[in-house]
This record gives sequence, structure tokens and C-alpha cells, in this order.
Amino acid sequence: MKRKKQRRDTILLQKIALRVKELREQHGHTQEQLQSATELNIPNLETGANFPNLTSIAIICKFYQISLDEFFAPMNYPEKE
Repeated sequence: MKRKKQRRDTILLQKIALRVKELREQHGHTQEQLQSATELNIPNLETGANFPNLTSIAIICKFYQISLDEFFAPMNYPEKE
């Protein structure tokens, strides 16, 4: 049986990648520091090579001591019509 290709929302992926980079820079961390602390592949996440799952985002939130609400709040996506 042929496996369906996973759907991706490239706009959401870009917004998540930008948010991770923004948090990392606000705290003065390098990609390597965040990767070491979270055991996540931060370079691939920030370039959009990997679409992070909710667990990965939660790990980043725990590291920066913010809620998922605080992580997603600045994104305003999808925009309301």
C-alpha cells in the first residue's frame, strides 16, 4: 500500500521556525546551546527541514519557561477574515 505524502503548511512552518529563533536570540542562546539543552535538532527546525511536532515545541517552551499560548500568541495564524 502506497503511503500518502504528509501535508505541510509552509507558512506555519516558517512562523514556528522564526518563533524558535526569536526566543533563542532573546535569551542569547546559540543553536548549539538550545540543541544541547533540549536534544532537538534546532538547525533543521529553524531552516524548515523538519516540521516540529507539538511535543518538540513543548520541550522548547519548558526550556524557556513559557506556555504554549505564549509560544503561539505572536503568530496570529491563520488570520481571521
